[in-house]
Amino acid sequence: MFGTREALCKELERMFTHDEPLELLIWTGEGVHVACRELSPTDEEITAIQEVIGNTAMGTYRNEGVTSASVCDLLVCHREAVNREVTVPVTVLTRLLHDAERELQHQDGLARESGKGTPRRIQQRLEDVAALKALLSS
Repeated sequence: MFGTREALCKELERMFTHDEPLELLIWTGEGVHVACRELSPTDEEITAIQEVIGNTAMGTYRNEGVTSASVCDLLVCHREAVNREVTVPVTVLTRLLHDAERELQHQDGLARESGKGTPRRIQQRLEDVAALKALLSS
């Protein structure tokens, strides 16, 4: 499981009776950082690894466990996945960028109409779209 202490406690209460014996092994962000210290993980990478650990199937967890070495392997795999490059036809990418930009502009308009201004998430995505469009035009 992955989540806040409060959310995890609620989930455990739902899953188990109050007098059922349990073993609880916890991986914190600090634990992930210590296990991967030689790889200098970022806070975002640590959170991603915690999510992977928390979403590991029980059968896999029981058979393989979660060790410092396996946590480092998860970080390496995460970095490979994040940095993976793919080849996409320009026409497909152009269409997707156009649709994404329109949707982001729509969300931006809704946020502005409600008096909230442009959310950071939307601004970052619009910058991503602009960067990709610039790459396509060069």
